[in-house]
Amino acid sequence: MNAKDRLIVALDFPTIEEAKGLVEILGDSVSVYKVGLEMFLNSKGEAVDYLSSLGKKVFLDLKFHDIPNTTMMASVFAAKQNVFMFNVHAAGGRKMMKSVSEEVKKINPDALAIAVTVLTSFSDDEIKELYKTEQSIKELAMHWAKVTKESGMDGVVCSPWEASAIKEECGKDFKTICPGVRPKWAAANDQQRIMTPKNAILNGCDFLVVGRPITKADDPVKAAGLVLEEIKEGLAEVC
Repeated sequence: MNAKDRLIVALDFPTIEEAKGLVEILGDSVSVYKVGLEMFLNSKGEAVDYLSSLGKKVFLDLKFHDIPNTTMMASVFAAKQNVFMFNVHAAGGRKMMKSVSEEVKKINPDALAIAVTVLTSFSDDEIKELYKTEQSIKELAMHWAKVTKESGMDGVVCSPWEASAIKEECGKDFKTICPGVRPKWAAANDQQRIMTPKNAILNGCDFLVVGRPITKADDPVKAAGLVLEEIKEGLAEVC
C-alpha cells in the first residue's frame, strides 16, 4: 500500500452538507474516509452512498456490540453496502466475532472485518476502574487482539502504541487500524494514547485514522499533504 491508501480521514460532522464540503475540498488528495455513528445517523446512511458514488473507500465505524446473532446481522448489512472495512467490539467475545467473520466472508470476502480493542480515549487508571483488573491497556489490547485473530477476523482497531506488539503476536497480515494519530503541530484533544504519523507507521500501523488535524485545519488540503508526507517518511524507513 502507498501512503494515500493508508490515510483514513474521519468525517465526524453533524451534517452531510459539512462532510460533502470537506470531501469536495480534499478532492483527489484523500481516497479513504471513516463514517462513524455521528455521520451515519445524521445522514441516515447517505454518507456511505455519497462516498461510494465518488469512488472513495469507506470505513464504516459503527462498533457493533450485541449478542452474536444481532451483531452478525448488522455486520451482514455493512458487508452488503460494499464498504471497505467495518468494525465490531472485541469485548463482544469469540462466539460473536466468529459468526461475524464466517457470514461476512460469504457475502463480501473483500470487506475487512475488524474489532475494536481498547478505545484510545481510555487511560490505564480508567481501565483498572472499569474492568477491575491490574492488566495494563497494552496487555488487555493484546489479549483481545489474539482472540480477534483466533475468531477469523481481519484485524483490530488499536492505538499506535500497541500496533507493533499486536503485529508480532498475530502476524504481519493481521491489520492494525489506528486512531490517536496526531502530527506534532496538532492538539491531542480527547485522545490519550497518541503518536505522530511517521512514528505510527514505524510502529506497525497499517491504517491511520486522522480527524480534526485535517478536518478542522484552515487549509485541509495542506494538512492532509503534511500527514501524507510523514506517512511516506515512515514507509521509506520501514523499507
